[in-house]
Amino acid sequence: MCAIFGIVGKSDPNLLKKISISQLYRGPDSQEMYFDENNLFCLGNNRLAVIDKEGGNQPMFSEDKSILVVFNGAIYNFKEIKEYLKNKNVNFKTNSDTEVVANSYMYWGDKMFNYLDGMWAISIYDKKKGEIVLSRDYVGQKPLFYLKKEKHIYFSSQIKGLFIGNGKKIEIDKNSLKKFFLFSYLPAPHTLYKNIYQVEPGENLYIDLKSLEIKKKIYWKLENGPDYNIFFKKNYKDQFKNIFTDTVNKHTIADKSPAILLSGGVDSFLVSQALKKNFDRLKSFSIGFENSTYDETELIKKLDLNFEKKIYLTKDNDFKIFFEKISKIVDEPLGDSSLLPSFIVFDKIKEFTNVSIGGDGGDENFFGYITFDAFYLALIMKKFIPKVVFNTISKVTKFLPQSKNYMSTSFKIKKFFSNINFDKKFLNTAWLSSLSIEELNSYFEEKIKLKDLLPEVEDLFSKNFSDMKLCQLYYFKYYLPMVLSKIDKASMYNSVENRSPFLGKNIINFSLDSSFENNFKFLNNKHFLKKIFSKEIPNMIKDKKKHGFALPLSDFLKSINDIEKYIEKKYLYNEDFFNKKLNLAKNGDQDSQKYVWNELMLNLSIQNNYTSIS
Repeated sequence: MCAIFGIVGKSDPNLLKKISISQLYRGPDSQEMYFDENNLFCLGNNRLAVIDKEGGNQPMFSEDKSILVVFNGAIYNFKEIKEYLKNKNVNFKTNSDTEVVANSYMYWGDKMFNYLDGMWAISIYDKKKGEIVLSRDYVGQKPLFYLKKEKHIYFSSQIKGLFIGNGKKIEIDKNSLKKFFLFSYLPAPHTLYKNIYQVEPGENLYIDLKSLEIKKKIYWKLENGPDYNIFFKKNYKDQFKNIFTDTVNKHTIADKSPAILLSGGVDSFLVSQALKKNFDRLKSFSIGFENSTYDETELIKKLDLNFEKKIYLTKDNDFKIFFEKISKIVDEPLGDSSLLPSFIVFDKIKEFTNVSIGGDGGDENFFGYITFDAFYLALIMKKFIPKVVFNTISKVTKFLPQSKNYMSTSFKIKKFFSNINFDKKFLNTAWLSSLSIEELNSYFEEKIKLKDLLPEVEDLFSKNFSDMKLCQLYYFKYYLPMVLSKIDKASMYNSVENRSPFLGKNIINFSLDSSFENNFKFLNNKHFLKKIFSKEIPNMIKDKKKHGFALPLSDFLKSINDIEKYIEKKYLYNEDFFNKKLNLAKNGDQDSQKYVWNELMLNLSIQNNYTSIS
């Protein structure tokens, strides 16, 4: 796990070193760079040494020296690919997955990306073609940003790296700001800023070194179905246990033993059970809260797992201490407030190891979110109940009492009915948004139409799939990236590489190839996993209601009672709106609390980026 960065159009050692310094925590073990004065480009890598500490330094050449690679991530099937290539007389000098990437591209070209099982942001110099290739993994676990100017192209794992040398000319994009308050993050290719973009999940960019022309190619789009090839074959239900165990085992390849991110849910429990078979000594890490409705640690304490459980109960002062740390480094707006407790967990993990394994992706693959049930119910109700009735119910439910509890019944009812009259393609966005459409209109002082703002969502729901399959794809494409961004930030801020077996390619292929009836059952989330692993999962987990990992925002606001000190007013788009919402949030309004977190993270990220100019 690393940071990668570079400049195309000039070779500038001083500037590249500054970009490297801006993201040292992503790769504290070594910082290496390559400069080419003749072809006018330079590449850099900050390395967190997880696999082959001695032999895996980057940038790294292929066997024939025609390919040069800088790589951030982990390739879980690299040993399988390596054996294949060795049988084709390709030679290797190291035990690293980076060398497999370099030699694979030398041998296959960009077909390689369909053969990889992993997470990555990769930059490749192809000497024969005279081009730089940028690539991002198929679900976007690893970030990669780029900025194109007239004579130069910059790229970086952290967006703040692009501000160095360019910051005074970078402006905020108003349309992206609107998207942020809907999604609570910016889905690729968008960023908050004009002329800065993200490489999309499953996308390659090809930059011609002479003309600086950029060509784009999607190597795998999840809505096109599973990606079968010489390394990935179709799997069936009766094979799933073995597929899952094998996938988890591949995710453990590292110089150090992994830590387990353990919640009280099905996904992390199954990962821990698979790990237990191959490791004698393991540590799991969990975090709890004083608000019992957010806390799952009492259940975790009861689990008989036969390994050491590290459980940390947060206090109000913890929120303040760790938020202070985050506030100084965050460079992207992120509305997932569980970034804070996630940061605390990884701060504890880094004392023991630099690699961890969690359960992210299980909800998307196996219909784990309660919004899947809400969407299914809404589709049925909308067939029989007229809009005027929903309007009346919505007005009545607004008077339901506020609660500080996690996902209280009154909160869920209000959310469900306040947005149910939206077209089905926008239902999930409306439920998850930090601001209602009326509030967006007020915030921006203009009439906003979701159809105009979300053409990508409209395009997805035009596909010829069942409604529930489209809903699943929505969460893969427009919710999972926010979760992955949170995990990437929380882990890398602490120099820890986190891995997610449920995002292994065989698991995703299996899910995409399954009918939604196989994986979804109303009011019984993850019923497929519970059925397949019925003997392994204890009843206390099997029967537990779905519980997401969330920060009790009321407690957070209470601990940070002077939250205004973090806000730079010149970066508030609508100061009056913010002040009104902040007062509501302090008085316990849950919707307002979510908005305040979003606005806070937005403001801090802008501050930190423009500060990095100097």
